[in-house]
Amino acid sequence: MASTRASRLLAVGLLITVLVLAMLIQAQPLPQITVDEVVNNSDIHEDKEVHVRGIVVEGSISESGLMFALGGIDHEITIDASGISVPEGLVEGSTVVVQGKFRTTANGWQIDATQVQTGCPSKYESES
Repeated sequence: MASTRASRLLAVGLLITVLVLAMLIQAQPLPQITVDEVVNNSDIHEDKEVHVRGIVVEGSISESGLMFALGGIDHEITIDASGISVPEGLVEGSTVVVQGKFRTTANGWQIDATQVQTGCPSKYESES
């Protein structure tokens, strides 16, 4: 009876180990890169999921707040966030991180966003 119980525990342990390893392999995060890195290496990134950091370009946020431009030093990428909920902290001149599919359009480069992350403004406010 002890060997049956030990066999079951071993089998369950192996199963859990295999599942955890499968999750780790599948959930590898995308490396965060800059706007300029994505555009300068567009042949590698086109039609693929990217994780891009940049600054929201002044005057680029649409009235609906679902389209804006993300700028780097030399390049800009249009962000289409129409399929997601955009965080309230999205303001011009702020640094944001966008995840989504990078592609070319008639007007240039675009990311169809699946996620937009902004910094927490309260963390930068001074205490009174």
